[in-house]
Amino acid sequence: MRHTKPPKPSQAIAVSLVFASIACIAVVTGFVVWAAALTPGYSHVSQFISELGARGAPYELWVRRAGFLPAGLLLLTFSALASRAVPRSRPVSLSFFGLALFAAGYLVAAAFPCDAGCRPSEPSASQLIHNAGGLVGYLVAPLFLYTLARAARSWPGATRLAGAGYVASAVALVGLLTLSPSSEVVGLSQRALEIAVLGWVAMLGLYIARQSSGAA
Repeated sequence: MRHTKPPKPSQAIAVSLVFASIACIAVVTGFVVWAAALTPGYSHVSQFISELGARGAPYELWVRRAGFLPAGLLLLTFSALASRAVPRSRPVSLSFFGLALFAAGYLVAAAFPCDAGCRPSEPSASQLIHNAGGLVGYLVAPLFLYTLARAARSWPGATRLAGAGYVASAVALVGLLTLSPSSEVVGLSQRALEIAVLGWVAMLGLYIARQSSGAA
């Protein structure tokens, strides 16, 4: 396969990409695990992540302001920087826009918390905006992961990155298709989708850093 040589980013950009991706994972995972451990009866299997930041939740403001908000900003930063550090094309640009939409879901969750339990029979305006913001990012996640993985096949030294992208896309699709509020394992479905995106993003950041350092 003919390789498309990616632009060589500066060391500062490469370090920023690695930091943004890993910090995003650390923030999301850290606050979810921390808040869940301190919330009586919370289940990672059956409950949405947003329930930890829902109105009236014990650590609502901590999860929203110190969890969702920085995670969204970090992922938006990553999307903007990474889009300039790989070979450009219309599909790749659209894919990074999709990643930005996914990142925006965190910002929407920070500004518009869901109602208590996140599954009200009569949702508030905040709940409706919260749902819409998150759903848009989730809907495009399998597609932008697949498109970026396909593009990565032509990048030098990115065979594993491309393969992992296809796997991440499949996992995200399964998570999306099983993301039903009535499901008893909806928490696992959501976490699978989140892990697929954030995990592959971290791999992409490390790949770009290696290219910056001149590694094959």
